[in-house]
Amino acid sequence: MRFEGKNALVTGASNGIGAAIAERLAAEGAALCLLAAPQDEAHLKEVAEKLRAESGAKVVTVTGDIGDADTAERALAAACDAFGGVDLLASNAGIGIWENILDTPIEDFDRVMRVNTRGQYAVTSTVARHMSRRGGGAMVLTASTASLFGEEGQIIYNTSKGAVMALARSLAVDLARYGIRVNALAPGWVRTRATVAEVDDVAIWSKHRTRIPLDRPGEPAELAAVACFLLSDDASYMTGSVVMCDGGLTAGYRASDWDAVERPLSPRTPGLFDS
Repeated sequence: MRFEGKNALVTGASNGIGAAIAERLAAEGAALCLLAAPQDEAHLKEVAEKLRAESGAKVVTVTGDIGDADTAERALAAACDAFGGVDLLASNAGIGIWENILDTPIEDFDRVMRVNTRGQYAVTSTVARHMSRRGGGAMVLTASTASLFGEEGQIIYNTSKGAVMALARSLAVDLARYGIRVNALAPGWVRTRATVAEVDDVAIWSKHRTRIPLDRPGEPAELAAVACFLLSDDASYMTGSVVMCDGGLTAGYRASDWDAVERPLSPRTPGLFDS
Protein backbone atom coordinates (compact mmCIF):
# COMPACT_ATOMS: atom_id res chain seq x y z
CA MET A 1 0.00 0.00 0.00
CA ARG A 2 1.46 3.34 -1.10
CA PHE A 3 0.57 5.30 2.03
CA GLU A 4 1.32 2.77 4.76
CA GLY A 5 2.80 4.70 7.69
CA LYS A 6 1.86 8.08 6.20
CA ASN A 7 -0.36 10.67 7.87
CA ALA A 8 -2.61 12.89 5.77
CA LEU A 9 -4.64 16.04 6.32
CA VAL A 10 -7.61 16.45 3.98
CA THR A 11 -9.70 19.64 3.89
CA GLY A 12 -13.21 19.84 2.49
CA ALA A 13 -13.48 16.18 3.45
CA SER A 14 -17.20 15.92 4.23
CA ASN A 15 -18.35 15.12 0.68
CA GLY A 16 -17.46 15.00 -2.99
CA ILE A 17 -13.84 15.04 -4.08
CA GLY A 18 -12.49 15.58 -0.57
CA ALA A 19 -14.33 12.58 0.85
CA ALA A 20 -13.20 10.47 -2.12
CA ILE A 21 -9.57 11.48 -1.58
CA ALA A 22 -9.88 10.53 2.08
CA GLU A 23 -11.38 7.16 1.13
CA ARG A 24 -8.58 6.40 -1.34
CA LEU A 25 -5.86 7.43 1.12
CA ALA A 26 -7.39 5.29 3.87
CA ALA A 27 -7.69 2.29 1.55
CA GLU A 28 -3.97 2.60 0.80
CA GLY A 29 -2.90 2.72 4.43
CA ALA A 30 -2.85 6.38 5.50
CA ALA A 31 -3.97 7.74 8.86
CA LEU A 32 -6.25 10.74 8.38
CA CYS A 33 -7.15 14.08 9.88
CA LEU A 34 -10.31 15.31 8.15
CA LEU A 35 -11.28 18.99 8.17
CA ALA A 36 -14.61 20.52 7.13
CA ALA A 37 -16.82 23.53 7.82
CA PRO A 38 -18.91 23.47 11.02
CA GLN A 39 -22.16 23.16 9.05
CA ASP A 40 -20.84 19.93 7.52
CA GLU A 41 -19.93 18.27 10.82
CA ALA A 42 -22.59 15.55 10.56
CA HIS A 43 -21.45 14.57 7.06
CA LEU A 44 -17.82 14.65 8.19
CA LYS A 45 -18.52 12.23 11.03
CA GLU A 46 -20.30 9.90 8.60
CA VAL A 47 -17.25 9.90 6.33
CA ALA A 48 -14.95 9.19 9.28
CA GLU A 49 -17.11 6.32 10.53
CA LYS A 50 -17.25 4.80 7.06
CA LEU A 51 -13.47 4.91 6.70
CA ARG A 52 -12.90 3.32 10.09
CA ALA A 53 -15.38 0.56 9.29
CA GLU A 54 -14.22 -0.19 5.75
CA SER A 55 -10.45 0.17 5.99
CA GLY A 56 -9.69 0.21 9.71
CA ALA A 57 -8.01 3.58 9.25
CA LYS A 58 -7.10 5.86 12.12
CA VAL A 59 -9.24 8.97 11.62
CA VAL A 60 -9.68 12.20 13.57
CA THR A 61 -11.99 15.06 12.57
CA VAL A 62 -11.83 18.82 13.01
CA THR A 63 -14.35 21.50 12.03
CA GLY A 64 -13.82 25.21 11.58
CA ASP A 65 -13.65 28.20 9.25
CA ILE A 66 -10.95 27.27 6.73
CA GLY A 67 -10.25 30.96 6.15
CA ASP A 68 -9.15 31.33 9.78
CA ALA A 69 -5.48 30.51 10.32
CA ASP A 70 -6.38 29.13 13.74
CA THR A 71 -8.43 26.38 12.07
CA ALA A 72 -5.39 25.14 10.18
CA GLU A 73 -3.33 25.23 13.37
CA ARG A 74 -5.99 23.22 15.24
CA ALA A 75 -6.17 20.63 12.46
CA LEU A 76 -2.40 20.26 12.41
CA ALA A 77 -2.30 19.97 16.20
CA ALA A 78 -5.00 17.27 16.10
CA ALA A 79 -3.00 15.29 13.55
CA CYS A 80 0.21 15.66 15.53
CA ASP A 81 -1.48 14.58 18.76
CA ALA A 82 -3.10 11.56 17.10
CA PHE A 83 -0.39 10.41 14.68
CA GLY A 84 2.77 12.41 15.36
CA GLY A 85 2.69 14.64 12.29
CA VAL A 86 1.51 15.24 8.73
CA ASP A 87 3.23 13.87 5.64
CA LEU A 88 0.53 14.57 3.05
CA LEU A 89 -1.91 17.43 2.49
CA ALA A 90 -4.94 17.45 0.21
CA SER A 91 -6.14 21.06 0.31
CA ASN A 92 -9.55 20.67 -1.24
CA ALA A 93 -12.05 22.94 0.54
CA GLY A 94 -13.93 25.27 -1.79
CA ILE A 95 -17.24 26.98 -2.46
CA GLY A 96 -18.84 28.78 -5.40
CA ILE A 97 -21.28 31.62 -6.01
CA TRP A 98 -22.61 32.05 -9.54
CA GLU A 99 -23.39 35.71 -10.25
CA ASN A 100 -22.80 38.31 -12.94
CA ILE A 101 -20.38 41.00 -11.82
CA LEU A 102 -23.08 43.66 -12.24
CA ASP A 103 -25.13 41.90 -9.56
CA THR A 104 -22.32 40.78 -7.25
CA PRO A 105 -21.70 42.61 -3.96
CA ILE A 106 -18.12 42.75 -2.71
CA GLU A 107 -19.18 40.63 0.27
CA ASP A 108 -19.78 37.66 -2.05
CA PHE A 109 -16.31 38.10 -3.51
CA ASP A 110 -14.81 38.15 -0.02
CA ARG A 111 -16.76 35.06 1.03
CA VAL A 112 -15.54 32.91 -1.86
CA MET A 113 -11.96 34.17 -1.74
CA ARG A 114 -11.85 33.55 2.02
CA VAL A 115 -12.50 29.85 1.52
CA ASN A 116 -10.99 29.12 -1.88
CA THR A 117 -7.87 31.27 -1.74
CA ARG A 118 -7.19 32.51 1.78
CA GLY A 119 -8.18 29.10 3.13
CA GLN A 120 -5.76 27.28 0.84
CA TYR A 121 -3.00 29.72 1.76
CA ALA A 122 -3.69 29.33 5.48
CA VAL A 123 -3.57 25.55 5.48
CA THR A 124 -0.66 25.17 3.05
CA SER A 125 1.52 27.72 4.83
CA THR A 126 0.76 26.16 8.22
CA VAL A 127 1.48 22.63 7.05
CA ALA A 128 4.53 23.74 5.03
CA ARG A 129 6.24 25.04 8.17
CA HIS A 130 5.55 21.71 9.85
CA MET A 131 6.73 19.64 6.87
CA SER A 132 9.93 21.68 6.54
CA ARG A 133 10.84 20.70 10.10
CA ARG A 134 9.75 17.11 9.48
CA GLY A 135 11.97 16.63 6.45
CA GLY A 136 9.52 16.93 3.57
CA GLY A 137 6.11 15.94 2.33
CA ALA A 138 3.66 16.29 -0.53
CA MET A 139 0.67 18.55 -1.17
CA VAL A 140 -2.10 18.61 -3.74
CA LEU A 141 -4.36 21.65 -4.09
CA THR A 142 -7.74 21.43 -5.77
CA ALA A 143 -7.98 24.11 -8.47
CA SER A 144 -10.43 24.03 -11.40
CA THR A 145 -10.45 24.11 -15.17
CA ALA A 146 -12.96 26.95 -14.74
CA SER A 147 -10.09 29.35 -14.11
CA LEU A 148 -8.87 28.79 -17.67
CA PHE A 149 -12.01 30.17 -19.29
CA GLY A 150 -14.08 33.30 -19.07
CA GLU A 151 -17.59 32.06 -18.34
CA GLU A 152 -20.69 34.10 -17.69
CA GLY A 153 -21.70 34.17 -14.04
CA GLN A 154 -18.51 32.57 -12.71
CA ILE A 155 -16.25 35.56 -12.25
CA ILE A 156 -15.63 35.09 -8.52
CA TYR A 157 -15.17 31.33 -8.60
CA ASN A 158 -12.91 31.42 -11.65
CA THR A 159 -10.78 34.17 -10.13
CA SER A 160 -10.38 32.28 -6.86
CA LYS A 161 -9.34 29.06 -8.61
CA GLY A 162 -6.88 30.90 -10.84
CA ALA A 163 -5.23 32.10 -7.65
CA VAL A 164 -5.02 28.50 -6.43
CA MET A 165 -3.09 27.50 -9.56
CA ALA A 166 -0.66 30.36 -9.01
CA LEU A 167 -0.36 29.45 -5.33
CA ALA A 168 0.50 25.83 -6.14
CA ARG A 169 3.22 26.81 -8.59
CA SER A 170 4.74 29.37 -6.23
CA LEU A 171 4.64 26.96 -3.28
CA ALA A 172 6.41 24.36 -5.40
CA VAL A 173 9.29 26.74 -6.06
CA ASP A 174 9.53 27.99 -2.47
CA LEU A 175 9.31 24.57 -0.84
CA ALA A 176 11.36 22.33 -3.14
CA ARG A 177 14.52 22.93 -1.11
CA TYR A 178 12.74 21.47 1.93
CA GLY A 179 11.77 18.27 0.16
CA ILE A 180 8.13 19.32 -0.21
CA ARG A 181 6.37 18.71 -3.51
CA VAL A 182 3.28 20.74 -4.43
CA ASN A 183 0.95 20.12 -7.36
CA ALA A 184 -2.57 21.18 -8.29
CA LEU A 185 -5.47 19.09 -9.53
CA ALA A 186 -7.86 20.88 -11.89
CA PRO A 187 -11.21 19.06 -12.20
CA GLY A 188 -13.73 19.75 -14.91
CA TRP A 189 -17.37 18.77 -14.44
CA VAL A 190 -17.64 16.29 -11.56
CA ARG A 191 -20.75 14.76 -10.04
CA THR A 192 -20.78 16.13 -6.48
CA ARG A 193 -23.36 17.46 -4.05
CA ALA A 194 -22.79 20.94 -5.48
CA THR A 195 -23.27 19.96 -9.13
CA VAL A 196 -25.72 17.05 -9.04
CA ALA A 197 -28.73 19.26 -9.86
CA GLU A 198 -27.12 20.42 -13.11
CA VAL A 199 -25.59 17.07 -14.01
CA ASP A 200 -28.93 15.29 -13.57
CA ASP A 201 -30.93 17.95 -15.42
CA VAL A 202 -31.19 16.68 -19.00
CA ALA A 203 -31.73 20.12 -20.53
CA ILE A 204 -28.80 21.73 -18.71
CA TRP A 205 -26.41 18.82 -19.03
CA SER A 206 -27.08 18.42 -22.75
CA LYS A 207 -25.44 21.83 -23.22
CA HIS A 208 -22.42 21.07 -21.05
CA ARG A 209 -21.73 17.60 -22.42
CA THR A 210 -21.01 18.88 -25.93
CA ARG A 211 -17.81 20.41 -24.53
CA ILE A 212 -16.53 17.15 -23.02
CA PRO A 213 -15.01 14.60 -25.43
CA LEU A 214 -15.63 11.72 -22.99
CA ASP A 215 -19.29 12.75 -23.00
CA ARG A 216 -19.92 12.45 -19.26
CA PRO A 217 -19.14 14.09 -15.93
CA GLY A 218 -16.30 12.78 -13.80
CA GLU A 219 -16.87 10.87 -10.59
CA PRO A 220 -15.20 11.91 -7.31
CA ALA A 221 -13.31 8.60 -7.14
CA GLU A 222 -11.69 9.34 -10.51
CA LEU A 223 -10.41 12.68 -9.24
CA ALA A 224 -9.24 11.05 -6.02
CA ALA A 225 -7.15 8.56 -8.00
CA VAL A 226 -5.25 11.41 -9.66
CA ALA A 227 -4.87 13.36 -6.40
CA CYS A 228 -3.43 10.32 -4.65
CA PHE A 229 -1.02 9.71 -7.51
CA LEU A 230 0.26 13.26 -7.06
CA LEU A 231 0.66 12.69 -3.32
CA SER A 232 2.46 9.38 -3.80
CA ASP A 233 6.10 8.56 -4.48
CA ASP A 234 4.99 7.54 -7.98
CA ALA A 235 4.99 11.29 -8.70
CA SER A 236 8.36 11.89 -7.05
CA TYR A 237 9.64 14.06 -9.92
CA MET A 238 6.49 16.15 -10.22
CA THR A 239 6.16 19.51 -8.53
CA GLY A 240 4.58 22.75 -9.68
CA SER A 241 2.33 20.91 -12.13
CA VAL A 242 -1.35 21.60 -12.75
CA VAL A 243 -2.98 18.34 -13.83
CA MET A 244 -6.24 18.55 -15.75
CA CYS A 245 -8.73 15.79 -15.00
CA ASP A 246 -11.68 16.91 -17.08
CA GLY A 247 -12.71 14.30 -19.65
CA GLY A 248 -10.94 16.30 -22.36
CA LEU A 249 -12.75 19.58 -21.66
CA THR A 250 -9.61 21.70 -21.96
CA ALA A 251 -8.16 19.72 -24.87
CA GLY A 252 -10.42 21.48 -27.36
CA TYR A 253 -13.84 21.48 -28.94
CA ARG A 254 -15.57 18.33 -30.06
CA ALA A 255 -16.64 18.15 -33.68
CA SER A 256 -20.24 18.18 -32.50
CA ASP A 257 -19.73 21.71 -31.16
CA TRP A 258 -19.10 22.93 -34.68
CA ASP A 259 -21.63 20.63 -36.32
CA ALA A 260 -24.35 22.11 -34.14
CA VAL A 261 -23.71 25.64 -35.40
CA GLU A 262 -24.24 26.69 -38.98
CA ARG A 263 -21.43 28.95 -40.13
CA PRO A 264 -20.85 30.32 -43.62
CA LEU A 265 -17.67 28.93 -45.13
CA SER A 266 -15.00 31.47 -45.97
CA PRO A 267 -13.74 31.36 -49.55
CA ARG A 268 -10.46 29.48 -49.75
CA THR A 269 -7.51 31.75 -50.35
CA PRO A 270 -5.44 30.28 -53.19
CA GLY A 271 -2.08 29.08 -51.98
CA LEU A 272 -2.83 29.65 -48.28
CA PHE A 273 -2.55 25.97 -47.36
CA ASP A 274 -0.36 24.88 -50.27
CA SER A 275 3.15 23.78 -49.48
